[in-house]
Amino acid sequence: MIYAIVVGGSNVAFYKQLKAAGIDMTNEKPLLLTISVTEDEILSIGGENIAGAYATMKDFQSLDNDNNKAFVKVFKEMWGDEIFIGDVTQAVYLDPWLWKATVEKAGSFNINKIKVASPPGIELTTAPEGYVRIHENHHLWSKTRVGHTKTDGQYEVIYETEELMEPDPFPEGYQ
Repeated sequence: MIYAIVVGGSNVAFYKQLKAAGIDMTNEKPLLLTISVTEDEILSIGGENIAGAYATMKDFQSLDNDNNKAFVKVFKEMWGDEIFIGDVTQAVYLDPWLWKATVEKAGSFNINKIKVASPPGIELTTAPEGYVRIHENHHLWSKTRVGHTKTDGQYEVIYETEELMEPDPFPEGYQ
C-alpha cells in the first residue's frame, strides 16, 4: 500500500513518475490512498496517471446531493465547464458562510466575541458537502467520504459515514 501525502505541484511529478515506473493503480496493486489530491489537481496530473487511487475527503465534485449539485452548477456557469471542483474549493466557499453565521451570533466583528460565539451552535445545512457544524475546538463536524479515482479526473464516491465525524485535530500523544 502507498499512503500518499504529497501536496501541491509535487503531485504532478509524483503520479506521473509512478505511472512511468509501471505502477498501475487500476489493478489496486499496490493500493494507493491520498488525502491531498482533489479533482482540480487531477487536471494537471492527468486522470490516466492516477486512475484507481483512493482518496478520503469531505466533498467531491461528483457528490450526489442537492447542495453540491447546485454549487457545481453555479460554479461552472461562472468559471466554465472545464473547471473541476475539489474539497478545497468547497471549503473556501464554505468558510465565509461560517464566518458570517458566527459574526451574526456574536453580534460583533470583535475577534474575542467571535471566538466565544463560534462553538457550539453554528451549523449550516447549505454547505455543498451537506450539513456541518462547528465543534467546540473550532473545527468542523463533517462526514468522511472515500472516492475512487476515474480516468476522467472525477472520483466515484464509494463510502460515506452515516453520521458526522467529530473533529480531533489534537489526538492524544500529538499535542
